[in-house]
Amino acid sequence: MSLPSKKKPVNSRNKGASAERELANVLTSLGFEASRGQQKKGRADSPDVICEALSGFHIEAKFYKACKMHSPATLAEWDAQAIRDAAGLRVPLVVHRWNGQRVWWVRVLLPGRRPVWLTLTDFLADLDVWRGA
Repeated sequence: MSLPSKKKPVNSRNKGASAERELANVLTSLGFEASRGQQKKGRADSPDVICEALSGFHIEAKFYKACKMHSPATLAEWDAQAIRDAAGLRVPLVVHRWNGQRVWWVRVLLPGRRPVWLTLTDFLADLDVWRGA
């Protein structure tokens, strides 16, 4: 008889880095060359993903086991982090995906407007609209 195997705890730093790399790869595959941000700049206010084509935006990547798009407490925390780290110099974006979901969702946080959720592909297709908003 074998003993049940224990699940290894998830290292949130590794999981976050993996999500950032995945998002950078997805952006690159869509024609927007990107790379992980924190490893490049090493500062707390660095975006999670750096993409020159999206230089007017601050990207915070959030990968979770379950969807958090409808959790007011989680959204308040994510929004506050993205807004703080964007430092008023860029438009904050929270980009979220969860286990079992292939689609990345973008939460656009324009000053003075209600946050908007879009799929990453829809956001990129309307990029000029969001730049001029």
